[in-house]
Amino acid sequence: MSTATTLVNACLLPAYDGRVPPDWILRALDDGIAGVGLFGTNLQSTGRSLREDIVDPIRAVRPDALIALDEEGGDVTRLDYHRGSVYPGNHALGGVDDPELTRQVARAVGSDLREAGINLCLGPCADVNSRATNPIIGVRSFGSRPGPVARHTGAFVEGLQERGVAATLKHFPGHGDTGTDSHSALPDIHRGLDALRALDLPPFTGGIAAGAKAVMTGHIRLPHLCDLPATLSRRIVTGLLREELGYDGVVISDALEMAPVRDRWGFGGAAVLAWAAGVDLVLLGATDGERILPEVHRAVEGALRTGDLTVERLEEAAARVAALRAWAAPTAGPHPVPAAADGSAGGSGIGLVAARRALVAAGLPAGGDEEPVRAVHTVRLLTGGNMAVGTAPWGLAPALKLLDALASATDVEPGADPRDIALPETGPVAVVVRDAALDPWQAATLRALRTRRPDLVTVDMGLGPRTPEPGGRQILTRGAGLVNAVAAAELLTGRTCTGPLRN
Repeated sequence: MSTATTLVNACLLPAYDGRVPPDWILRALDDGIAGVGLFGTNLQSTGRSLREDIVDPIRAVRPDALIALDEEGGDVTRLDYHRGSVYPGNHALGGVDDPELTRQVARAVGSDLREAGINLCLGPCADVNSRATNPIIGVRSFGSRPGPVARHTGAFVEGLQERGVAATLKHFPGHGDTGTDSHSALPDIHRGLDALRALDLPPFTGGIAAGAKAVMTGHIRLPHLCDLPATLSRRIVTGLLREELGYDGVVISDALEMAPVRDRWGFGGAAVLAWAAGVDLVLLGATDGERILPEVHRAVEGALRTGDLTVERLEEAAARVAALRAWAAPTAGPHPVPAAADGSAGGSGIGLVAARRALVAAGLPAGGDEEPVRAVHTVRLLTGGNMAVGTAPWGLAPALKLLDALASATDVEPGADPRDIALPETGPVAVVVRDAALDPWQAATLRALRTRRPDLVTVDMGLGPRTPEPGGRQILTRGAGLVNAVAAAELLTGRTCTGPLRN
């Protein structure tokens, strides 16, 4: 292989289709690919472990490979993609506002990842969710104010990396003020540099101070700084992140398969621009990388001939990635599983402790004021998902089943006429929503159902209002992970979950 080919391989994280790594990815690892990015499409429910099916075959070829996935807790999970997360996400942790609790949860997440053989976590989100209608960040953020977000970002980084798993701050320089999902279109953030420094950068500064091993760029454009998306902008990656913030760790691109980047520049063109801008490790995305790798190599060869990219820049990137692989290697040292705050073994105990603390409720009867609840009827108002979350399950029914307290479960498709929704005449009813206040259909449907059953309980598993709305019975879970649902189900039924959330 040529020097350029070796260097490019050392700076790439491709993905593949299916559960088991195919022959081409094993050959690519043998040829020096930095590692593999895992997505929900790889994590099919087979009854076998992630380590058996995926990690062990990869490490048999490349023991120090980076194996990366998104594990944010709450809505965005890969370890628990088929059951829902056993840890609350950032919005719940930020709502509790106890950085030590955040650190404990992150330690538990890190222990789970390390046990599974994952050494690079594409999280936490360091975005300040300054726009309530943001379609892609929302509950993935610790909050809407830079100070608390910075504190919790630093705590999460410390907890995760104590367990030998590299943390990734994302999405630099801040995705919180977007009204567009960057998976499908390029968002513009019309902030000047002073406003960016005041609102968006403090959590990244806090995470860097905590020792974050990686920072992920966002596919967002800041016209006041550059016409290119941040991932492809030397002004933002080298100027703002490297020179102003003093960051010298690994910079990772967000997935190049995302439409606003792929459709304009292609995988090869985008990879060249990202490396030239100062990115070190290029994440290609969930698309099967076998056909993409040759395109990237051809683009780099052309860019080296024209001078648009230099060997020296690739050498610098490869050296940083090699240092990260060495730090995160499975033989880097023991990282024991911490005891949960409630005394239970492993991490899921602390997840439930945190989810319970994050609950906000109003209008529910005080203990002893009503007969004990035996079973609950649920009506879930379905909402469109996004690519970050994927198809991870959400809702209250699985949690009620765990407590042996599910009477019935009805799913309602978006846009359905509320008059067509069947409601039981007796027995407790919980209507499960996500951000109903931001969705006219959900809001109207809730009003109609409350008219028929004024005693129903609304369980909002999204951002929800800052405080419960006046009147009615409401629970705000601050996220849609399984553990958030279990905490709400406990509150509804007066029962306590004593068994494991993972089976």
